[in-house]
Amino acid sequence: MIEITQNNGGKFGEFSANYDRENAGVLQYEWKNENTFNIVHTAVKDGFEGKGIGKHLVSAAVDFAREKGKKMEATCTFAHAVLAKDASVQDIFSA
Repeated sequence: MIEITQNNGGKFGEFSANYDRENAGVLQYEWKNENTFNIVHTAVKDGFEGKGIGKHLVSAAVDFAREKGKKMEATCTFAHAVLAKDASVQDIFSA
């Protein structure tokens, strides 16, 4: 089971993924301004690839943006690729 937690700091934040209680991956973001954050890095640890960890992390970021009424960008190539393919996020994601 995948559990996602968030740590939202002043300028930077991250979502961490645990898979069966083991740290499996992280998505890091940076606030560009008070309304927009940029996903800068997504990483999945060795041994956890192919389990959907990265997509779960991106999904958590989307949920956060919607819940808080924020916009998002992604300079992280993985997150950008996931978001660019998803027409349902075009209201909050700018490519």
